[in-house]
Amino acid sequence: MNKIIRIIIFVIAISLMSFSGYKLYGIYKEYKTGSDLYNSLANQFVTIKESAKKEESVTVNSSDEEPSLNLDKTEDEIKIDIDFDTLLETNKDIVAWIYSPDTPINYPVVQSNDNDYYLRRMLDGTHNTAGTIFMDYRNNKDLSDLNTIIYGHNMKNNSMFGTLDKYKSQEYYDEHPLIYLITKDKTLKIELLAGLIVSETSEVYRIPEDEKELQGLYNKMLEKSTFKADVTLEEGDRLITLSTCTYENDNVRYIVVGKISKEVINFISN
Repeated sequence: MNKIIRIIIFVIAISLMSFSGYKLYGIYKEYKTGSDLYNSLANQFVTIKESAKKEESVTVNSSDEEPSLNLDKTEDEIKIDIDFDTLLETNKDIVAWIYSPDTPINYPVVQSNDNDYYLRRMLDGTHNTAGTIFMDYRNNKDLSDLNTIIYGHNMKNNSMFGTLDKYKSQEYYDEHPLIYLITKDKTLKIELLAGLIVSETSEVYRIPEDEKELQGLYNKMLEKSTFKADVTLEEGDRLITLSTCTYENDNVRYIVVGKISKEVINFISN
């Protein structure tokens, strides 16, 4: 009798191991399918050029001599070219491209009629747990709202917004203070100013109607931010909010918020 029980337990254990292995393989396959697709898109349609631009600085002497010019001030510049015409042929819902230097964040951003469709779908509509980075359906496609909200999954392989919660560390922020949002018409440079843990029903997911409401929202974000930034919100500024899951408690999210500090019109040469 004991022998029969041991055999049954062994068979159950093997079955559970096989099922777990099958599930893990399925997760790995989905991760790889998603990563392969987005890497392919980035390789086909995106060209990123980084350079260091030297600017003139003025040295003032204590004597009556004329100030001298020194080319000793260096500013990193990034130029991002995206073939939106061809990219849009793959999916008409694409509204932008998001890029964060020296991180895995380098993805198309889509928008649908709700905030559910792309949670578990790739660009081609097939099911995938990684989903697609998407903009809140309430936002204007041209990023003109006072707060534009963009969502992405916190993937364990660091894809999508899997590195976003690293902004809980001041050191990580210091190394990655900028992101870029590119549309067909313009490139936006975003200076990050706050990162915080919020509930899924937090007011940070509202779109402010005026400057006063925006300033109030900004002040509350700063109070709870996990990092300190030498960036201030000024009149006329607009916010970009990136949102992902975090696991301190149930029903909480981690958001990283930045302001549009530079807006460049994209000129397309023939």
